[in-house]
Amino acid sequence: MTVLVERDAVELKTEADHRIANNLESLNSVVRLQRNAIAQGAKTYTAAQVCALLDEFSARIEVIARLHKLLALATDGIGVNLGDFLREICEMTGTLGAQGNVNLTVDNSCDDCIDPRDALHAGLITAELLTNASKYAHPTGLPVKVKVRCETKSDGAFVLEVSDDGVGFPENFDPATDGGLGFQLMRALADGLQAELQFEHDSLGVCARLVKPKDPTS
Repeated sequence: MTVLVERDAVELKTEADHRIANNLESLNSVVRLQRNAIAQGAKTYTAAQVCALLDEFSARIEVIARLHKLLALATDGIGVNLGDFLREICEMTGTLGAQGNVNLTVDNSCDDCIDPRDALHAGLITAELLTNASKYAHPTGLPVKVKVRCETKSDGAFVLEVSDDGVGFPENFDPATDGGLGFQLMRALADGLQAELQFEHDSLGVCARLVKPKDPTS
């Protein structure tokens, strides 16, 4: 019995190390993407802009940290409750903007656990969407109302929505192709999930929807 327990402990540690390595590699890909965007832009950054970039990096590291905290607490050690994870992300991201600038609500219909890698991608996309809403939804500085909603299925499929009550996108803006590094990152993360990132927008706000179908191998 002791041998079996020790073997299970070693296997769990190996699996945890493997996941951490994979998630750090995902973060490294994000860093490289931002580095290349900065280099190609040939733009001079102010101290405030550099601080904002570092805040974004800090938020992405925190997303990974909170994911691994949930994994450590999971009873089965293999899946993440997406609703619980999104609450963690909302709590963390809500502290980045000016105090009182974002009014966040989470509609959690996520009773099923999903693959940790899928959760990481969904969490990073959510953090980007929340950051964008806090910065751009109300250019005049009015508080923005943001609602996060998710649904999961037992086969690994899920839907994630982030909607705000802001002014919408600029005229002729196409979220499928336009935007800066944040949109490039979200599109790359969605592609990595083999998921569809959809946007509905008008003068009353933006609704972003990430639709992840069933894993064909499951």
